Amino acid sequence: MLTNEYCRSKICKVLTTFCLVLFAVIVIFAGSTGRAMALRLSPASGITGEVKQKLPEDSSKTFNFEPKSGVLAKVNQKFHDDYNDRIEKIITNLKVGDPTVLILSGGNITVYHKGKIEEHQIIPSLFHKLKAIAHYPVSLYMTLHPYEGQNLTDNLEDILNLPERRGLLNDTLEWLDTLENPKIQTWPQNIIKIQQSLLEDSIAYVNKVLAAKRIDSDELNNYVSQVTPKIVEDMNLAAAQELEFLNDKIKSLLENDLKDDLVEGKWKSPYVVICAVHQTRYGELVTQYFEHVLNEFQGKAAEREDRIIYAESIGDNKDDKALKLLATHILDQEISLAFFADEKRLQKDALMDGASFWLWEHVMDIPKLTPAIKSK
Repeated sequence: MLTNEYCRSKICKVLTTFCLVLFAVIVIFAGSTGRAMALRLSPASGITGEVKQKLPEDSSKTFNFEPKSGVLAKVNQKFHDDYNDRIEKIITNLKVGDPTVLILSGGNITVYHKGKIEEHQIIPSLFHKLKAIAHYPVSLYMTLHPYEGQNLTDNLEDILNLPERRGLLNDTLEWLDTLENPKIQTWPQNIIKIQQSLLEDSIAYVNKVLAAKRIDSDELNNYVSQVTPKIVEDMNLAAAQELEFLNDKIKSLLENDLKDDLVEGKWKSPYVVICAVHQTRYGELVTQYFEHVLNEFQGKAAEREDRIIYAESIGDNKDDKALKLLATHILDQEISLAFFADEKRLQKDALMDGASFWLWEHVMDIPKLTPAIKSK
């Protein structure tokens, strides 16, 4: 007969064996699972894309626009990258003359048309000569005005160099006199007479200053009043000379070089970019001319621009900068039309409406500064 002690011994052995086997199974299973996970996380594993390690961000990357860090920096940079890509594509099309582009700068016109680039002079030499003569009284005023009311000491006379200025005026007057010779006359007689009168007035004024040894305010103002009507007449003559020359050049292009394309309707709506080193002048001559050519009369500031673009403060590489400005104009109009149903909306400040409303609400809270009174 089995004793109770023997039975308990047998049961303990069975339970112990079962526990050891179960532990071994758990260890084997855990080991294989850990290895599988390690393989998934390993870069050398053949199982790619299922579990990816999160790599640290490249802290060395810089952004050109605010915000300059974080996910929004990436979002904003992406916009600018996409925008610049479109600009480059548009510039590529413009360079091959699709559509035709006329760039006016420095007295020349460059025509981009169907892969051809032509450059022509658009300002006659007479215009530049009239402008040079009209500039002299202005130069004299700018030089003397800061010394109004002062005596002309020897030191100040050396600084202003009035005798040399008078000599230059006399040399110019003698040169004009030679133009009256019928054998060599190239200027109309009425234009010569105006220039002679302007130079004679200037010489007479310099003689007064040198004789009186004083820069009298009244005398300077009288001189300015005397020559101003003649300067205005010179400006009107110069405008007519430039417009006649420009009009002849444009008609020549239309009638000859681009005649076949006009028949096909490929030069009906060109873009015109007018480049200058200064701010936009209201009523600028070339802009007025092309308003008539394109039958596109302008409004205010950039809002006015459609086919006629004015490029301010452009120095070197004028054509490249003009084409980039034009490409930006074209893309902005495309975006504006899509989002606002108004192709010129982005030619106004995007914040204009919100700003107007805020200013109306806070008009009494805005500080007011009184400008200084300008003396003549």
